[in-house]
Amino acid sequence: MSIERSAELLRQALPWMSRQQAALHPVSYAVWFDYVAQTNPPLRAAIDEHLARDGALDEFATQALFKRHVADVDPESAQRVVDQIQRVLGGIGDSAGAAGTQVARYSASLAQLAVALVQGDTVRGMTDTGTPGVARNGPAPRMLADVVAEVIADTGAMRSQIGGLQQRLADSRREIDRLRDEVRRAREEALRDSLTGLSNRRAFDQALAACLAEQASAAPTPGVGADAAHRAIEAARHPAAGRGPSASGESGPWLLVSDIDGFGRINEAYGHDFGDRVLQTLADAMRALVPAGATLARVSGEAFALLVPRLGAEDVLALAHGLRTQVGSARIRRPHQDEAERVTLSVGLASARPGDAPQTLMERAGAALRQAKLAGRDRVISAD
Repeated sequence: MSIERSAELLRQALPWMSRQQAALHPVSYAVWFDYVAQTNPPLRAAIDEHLARDGALDEFATQALFKRHVADVDPESAQRVVDQIQRVLGGIGDSAGAAGTQVARYSASLAQLAVALVQGDTVRGMTDTGTPGVARNGPAPRMLADVVAEVIADTGAMRSQIGGLQQRLADSRREIDRLRDEVRRAREEALRDSLTGLSNRRAFDQALAACLAEQASAAPTPGVGADAAHRAIEAARHPAAGRGPSASGESGPWLLVSDIDGFGRINEAYGHDFGDRVLQTLADAMRALVPAGATLARVSGEAFALLVPRLGAEDVLALAHGLRTQVGSARIRRPHQDEAERVTLSVGLASARPGDAPQTLMERAGAALRQAKLAGRDRVISAD
């Protein structure tokens, strides 16, 4: 965007800002700058709706609009934009490189021509008597050579300029690479719980949605699962043989939701700092048992969720009990005391069914967790 365009947008934004009930600060300017620039349709629609309802934006509304529509940019969208910029710059750099190579060849050709003209090897021209002299249709060879020399000098200058352009493009590419790395780090941080280092709720929701979508795309088409039907018939004919492989075979996805028993009491009795230490200790204890490919996340205050894409039914149940036992065996020393606090974990377990939405699976696992709480806590309840 040019300086002139940005100045014009500033002149348009200021009257809007002055008519609101919010202070004139950078956040307010960012909101109204996007509004008058018409580059953020969701923000513009939200502002129009708010103005139609309330007549003006107050400080709270301005901050909320900024966080939702200006500051909270989708990291994946930001990554796509940076990648596109990288591709564009790469293409420009390649084009400039090719142009530089062509100019170098052209300069070399002209240099050879100039040498030939000076030595009289070409187009020197002949007089009517057959003796060398001034060219019939052009200047004297020396004059022509001087002209070519000037062209060569101009070509050298052009080559130097293109070399500078290539250098600037190389610098820009490095800067874009740096920005892309920053966006990647920002995206990773946006998907990580700052206290425990686990995935946060946003990352978990993305992983769960992707896992269920993959399961749906891999589901067999009705009418073509002859092998599966044959195995089911054989399992029905021979129950003992059927239970063995199916019990230990892979299945899933599985969702385990867990909750620290009595965490509110711990916070009230020993303070939030100790509560944070409990959360960190439990996160470390559970992390050690998470199988490859699974996603462990802190989804709310004292609630954790574990998504296991594929695992045998017996193995996933053993995993749930292992998490509960691992947490229950930990002892966390109380602040300024020799005594240690024992913390227990309740776990609800559910397997994904064909056609499950993320919310459906979460609700089923959550219901199993509530049963575990009602049954006395420190236990695992399966919804299946």
